[in-house]
Amino acid sequence: MDDAGGTLADDQEARRLRALAALRALNGDPADPRFDRIVRLASRLFNAPRAAIRLIGEDRIWLKAKVGFDHVEEPRPAGLEARLRDCGVVTNLDLAADPAPAIRPFAADTRFFACAPLKDPDGQIIGLLTVEDDKPRPAIDGDLTRALADLAALAMEELLHDAETARNAAERSLDSERIALALAAAELGEFEWDMTAHLMRISPRMAKIMDAPAGDHPAATSQTLYDFIHLDDRAETRASVEAQLAEGGRYEVEFRPLSANPDRTVWIRAAGVLVFDGDRKPIRHIGVVQDITARRDADDQRENLLTELDHRIKNILAAVQAVAGQSARKASSLDGFLKTFAARLKSMSSAHDLLSAARWRGATLARIAAAELGGLAPNQTRWDGPELFLTPRAAAALSLALHELAVNAVKFGSLSAESGRVEVVWRAAPDGGFNLEWLETGGPMTSPPDKRGFGATLIEDVVGRELKGRATIEYRRSGVTAMIHAAADALVDTPEPEPAAPQSERIVETLGGGVDTFKAGDIAGLRVLIVEDSLLLAMELEAGLEDSGVEVVGCAAELSEALQMLELSFDAAVLDADLNGQSVAPVAEVLRREGRPFVFATGYADKAAPMGFDAPIVRKPYNVHQIARALASVTGRG
Repeated sequence: MDDAGGTLADDQEARRLRALAALRALNGDPADPRFDRIVRLASRLFNAPRAAIRLIGEDRIWLKAKVGFDHVEEPRPAGLEARLRDCGVVTNLDLAADPAPAIRPFAADTRFFACAPLKDPDGQIIGLLTVEDDKPRPAIDGDLTRALADLAALAMEELLHDAETARNAAERSLDSERIALALAAAELGEFEWDMTAHLMRISPRMAKIMDAPAGDHPAATSQTLYDFIHLDDRAETRASVEAQLAEGGRYEVEFRPLSANPDRTVWIRAAGVLVFDGDRKPIRHIGVVQDITARRDADDQRENLLTELDHRIKNILAAVQAVAGQSARKASSLDGFLKTFAARLKSMSSAHDLLSAARWRGATLARIAAAELGGLAPNQTRWDGPELFLTPRAAAALSLALHELAVNAVKFGSLSAESGRVEVVWRAAPDGGFNLEWLETGGPMTSPPDKRGFGATLIEDVVGRELKGRATIEYRRSGVTAMIHAAADALVDTPEPEPAAPQSERIVETLGGGVDTFKAGDIAGLRVLIVEDSLLLAMELEAGLEDSGVEVVGCAAELSEALQMLELSFDAAVLDADLNGQSVAPVAEVLRREGRPFVFATGYADKAAPMGFDAPIVRKPYNVHQIARALASVTGRG
């Protein structure tokens, strides 16, 4: 039982010390007029020469306020915690009879001692309000005892108020630190317009962003805010700010600031809010600014890329249309046309894959020429020159220029006729760059266009900006001739590695003989599930497989629909790797677990085995013969 009692006492003392620590009242300057008044009043009430507010720590006592004492701290007497619960008024101390009282007097002749506890809201005694005298007293009036308790309660209220104030100040400081961290992390600068003091305060961060002076500036009106804005944007920005403030008391705007560097365009995003007094009168205008130049540049680049993508897609469609026309003119039968046209489309797709890789890793000039010309008219084009390695940026630029020239040749120039030829020759230039010549012959006679087209503009702009060179295009009667010069910055001495993706043994490619060697009867009688999100592809594949004697049990365009169709009975499945942005992996996983064969049909050129599944891959654009050969392979029929 003694151990239990000791443990309870230890817990009580630990809670008391935590309550004292929460007040943050130990140490510091003891000269506080509020507490000095309390101890002076206690001294006068008892007509005693000594009084003190004692805060009892773990191993010492701190005198928060005192009268008649020269020290500010004293040792804590042993056993004090056991007597705190019974503290009250003690009169006529007899040190001979009680040599260790709860609070030992500090003068040998002390004969009177009175105290009242300082209790927090939880009842923890964190200290005492004490009164001492060297003369004994008769019995103390109860009113004095209650008055001493009231003074102790008043001192406790002040201590609690100080603790709350300190906590609030710490929270405000922490909030300020959080705000500062957030502003720094977001690269924001802040400002404040004090409407009553007529001052505009600009932080160093805002000064750096806006190229403006930091500190306080006279500002009787809001015009000071707009003085930092570019003249061309000032009126529109001001109208937007005032309209938003009138509607909701806050705003967000984007504008160009005044800048000392006219060659650089900077964009700023500003957000602000009005602060009102009790009468709803605005007294402050606070806000933040952010440099969004990079974002605006990215937006502009994105728009340019979308425009370029739209232009290139239309060019590709036009090239496909031209290839289809040429294939049709040369074909002696429908079957011959389909075979030739499909082979050319596959060649164009392979060239596109090569070009995509070259754009991101850098490439040799020969590979770029092959990518643009080899797929369009492999028997009508020739390219020659030394092995020159281009930077990724230069590779993308030159491929775009050659693409424009090649598409124009297919639609209107030499590659629009069977007798036409295109020759591309390049040589190293004395200045460290290179010169490239594009020469068309054997096609229809050409003449300069009535107006300069987008393609010519694009070529000249790309070469000038990305290759730091120049381009000229001549429309001779014999054909189009173009000269392109690139600066030395377009080349690198040591090329970046262009790792060749390993060709999977299970990739089905049919650019010629593969089609003729396949027999439709090899897959007759098979039941097949088609999972393809393109309706036209699914319809064409279904019709082609049915012509080969295959029973198509269903066509799924969505992942959820495909998962439901797995309950059907079928011998094999054809899976598009991507279904409207969702991976077909869940379907393939079920099929692999159940041991049912499947093949992939995908447009992704950089994955030999989508998602790691061991299955044949037919790359788009494909024909039904490729799919049929893959199905025959996985079902053991070919």
